Amino acid sequence: MSCPTAQKDIFSIYSYQGTPVVGKTAGLLPSSMEDKKIFMQILDAELSFKGSFQVRAKTEKIVIHHSASSIDTRINDVHHWHQSRGWIGIGYHYLIYNNGNIYIGRPEWAVGAHAFQDAAHEANSNGIAICLIGNFEYQKPSEAQIIKLITLIRNIWERYPNLPVIGHKDLMATACPGPKFPWPDLYAKLQKELIVVALEKWMTEGGQTALKELTQKGLVNNPEQWQSEEKMAEAVPLYLFWMMINRISNYKGA
Repeated sequence: MSCPTAQKDIFSIYSYQGTPVVGKTAGLLPSSMEDKKIFMQILDAELSFKGSFQVRAKTEKIVIHHSASSIDTRINDVHHWHQSRGWIGIGYHYLIYNNGNIYIGRPEWAVGAHAFQDAAHEANSNGIAICLIGNFEYQKPSEAQIIKLITLIRNIWERYPNLPVIGHKDLMATACPGPKFPWPDLYAKLQKELIVVALEKWMTEGGQTALKELTQKGLVNNPEQWQSEEKMAEAVPLYLFWMMINRISNYKGA
């Protein structure tokens, strides 16, 4: 059994420095994460890496993995496994425990060590790796893991909008993250998140302007009702409503 790992909320500890980090993982996350709407606790096990990180030149995908191990596996275990392969340390950027706890691995901005077959089949240089603890050859991820995975992806989308989410298996010859991983369920839930993101963007950039114009024209007498959280929660119909309002506001005869 591995030793318990130290837990710290890194949002209150680190800020992004934009340069490679040597040794302990200072500067793991962009400081902008502290100001985003999607909040969560990300823990730091204070891993020691045997070398420097390389800054990733581009970010094109999020890659999902499983640890292919017991649900009792801890981040220190994975870190040691990867170091035994001659790597500087854990190859993933994030690790999600069975209970939903999220740990930082490599800095989000760093080149990873998680998916490489050849130059045409790899994501180390352009992907953010999320590993869920467990072996999904035989069991499904826990509900807590899926909930936190969606929250984490949504947060990453704040910095890298609408990155595709794929499995390790989509890059090379492997079953990872296993046949029990619930892809249809994950994609359905992520689609809902995309609608919410689009709605928030519309409200900020288009909806408010349209509402103001309609109010000035006397076509809307109670604009505050369309800004309530209850209305915004009705993502799909409200999004369509704003599209209609925008067109009406642009109609010169209105």
